[in-house]
Amino acid sequence: MAKGDSAKSTCSMEMFDGDFSAYMACKTQFALQSNWWPSPIAGLLSFQAWNSLSAFWENGIILETYANFVAFVGNNTRYRGIIKSSNRNLLSLKQAYGPIPSFDDMAWYALSFARIYEIFGWNDFLINSVDVFDWLWKTAWDSNGTCGGGMWWNNGYRQKVTITNTISLQAAGKLYRFTNDTKYLHQMNEIWNYLLRNGIVDNLTYIIHDGPTPNCTGNDFIGPTYLSGTVIGGLVEFYKIYKNETYLDLSNKIAQAELRNSTNRSSGILTEYCEPHCNDDQKVFKGIFVRNLRHLIDVMNDGKQKEEYERYLYHNVKGILKYSICDKHPFQNCNIVFKYGPPYYNESGPVFAPNWNGPFTRGSPMQQIAALDLFISAIKPGTTCKGEFCDFNPYYPPPKPLTCKDKPCPPDQPCCKYTPSQSYTCCSSNQKCISGICT
Repeated sequence: MAKGDSAKSTCSMEMFDGDFSAYMACKTQFALQSNWWPSPIAGLLSFQAWNSLSAFWENGIILETYANFVAFVGNNTRYRGIIKSSNRNLLSLKQAYGPIPSFDDMAWYALSFARIYEIFGWNDFLINSVDVFDWLWKTAWDSNGTCGGGMWWNNGYRQKVTITNTISLQAAGKLYRFTNDTKYLHQMNEIWNYLLRNGIVDNLTYIIHDGPTPNCTGNDFIGPTYLSGTVIGGLVEFYKIYKNETYLDLSNKIAQAELRNSTNRSSGILTEYCEPHCNDDQKVFKGIFVRNLRHLIDVMNDGKQKEEYERYLYHNVKGILKYSICDKHPFQNCNIVFKYGPPYYNESGPVFAPNWNGPFTRGSPMQQIAALDLFISAIKPGTTCKGEFCDFNPYYPPPKPLTCKDKPCPPDQPCCKYTPSQSYTCCSSNQKCISGICT
């Protein structure tokens, strides 16, 4: 096997000062990249069409995952080229999930692009983050004031969900810090007031409700771990802006409540409310929670509490490796799912099941992202990388523009060539494509 063609050849404990979590993140990232990323068409996760197939928003969240690995390990720039090539402007994102993407999906891109700017200082990512967020505020914010505002879930404008608002809360905080434009601080506070006004943050249990009822109260649907995670991330942004310890205190209460609510009592392992029957979206929720728990750890002043969270993350690292991993030889025995053909490179391990309590069932990209988030979140502060593979950046084919032949539109929306500058557009479900025009 050629040098650099396997996780074994590009990852070692010695590279990361003996930090086991960083070593496992390296191997897990290699497997994710080899098995599922990129698609020659989309340039991101390898779904033939990266819309309506549970890939659009995962491509948004994984960008922060990759960036965090660089941020948490000094002298580590692995897959830097992949991160840089992931930049998409507002028009490209809107085209990818036409006619109008779900607002929470777009918010993930605003947040990840801002995080990439925070780490690398690439101004084009900041520009696109600003463009996406400004579009969200203009398009998704309920300016009529129903329940005191809030972001709608999608362009149906019939439902508000918590996640759209909590991602936007984080993104607005970052954009304020990076641009000094006070409109983002104002919008951040508008979102936070909406969440509090509607009882989304339960003031008795500190569990996060999934959205408001028509009566503007918490809807009592609790369980998805990424809700608490994104609220914690937003409160961390508030703390960075105001330096007010009350935001950390509330973050800690929410984190403690989530751990009580979502930790398996017998194993002590983080467990999603829907397991073992989670859908593809839900399989990444735990990763989003632990990534934000790490953001809280990094700003906490309470050393004892910080150590408790660090021990919790490492306990989960040990658990997933004991119960939920597959790295068999030959690797084909690990039951990897490829929805749209084989990967560009050879299949690679390790891969992980959705449930960190086990047993291993099959490998697919969503739970692989969550496992990677866990390993990255558990990396010890101060870890550095040394050696030739710290800047590992293999060749990947550049993305090709999508056309109607690639079936980029949802099944009920005809695909149509739109203008010379756009290779396609998705018509509305009640329209037809006639002579290249949606009518």
